[in-house]
Amino acid sequence: MSYVVHVTAVVEGDLEQIEILINDYRYKCLENQIGMEQFFVCRSVEQKNVFLYTQVFKDQDAHRVHLEGDDPRWFFEQMEDKKFNFQGQWVAGTEIESSVGQVLN
Repeated sequence: MSYVVHVTAVVEGDLEQIEILINDYRYKCLENQIGMEQFFVCRSVEQKNVFLYTQVFKDQDAHRVHLEGDDPRWFFEQMEDKKFNFQGQWVAGTEIESSVGQVLN
């Protein structure tokens, strides 16, 4: 059963550069972390400084390894070096199983 993390991030700074940085972070994570299955990023249509991202891990332990790893550390160091402000809130949980025989995705 997958472990899903959804982050809502309100950022301040050069939004185009922040978008590039978040995208670089996504690719680093997908490349380096075998426990991360997917990493989706989008930008709010109504609020240009709000980014939403969803990370799918094979399990909760894979998420813990991610949090303790170099990729998040690198991302937040880059945000700080560039004087970008990042305020994030995340929610995480285990994926709900579908009914037997029912294909959802």
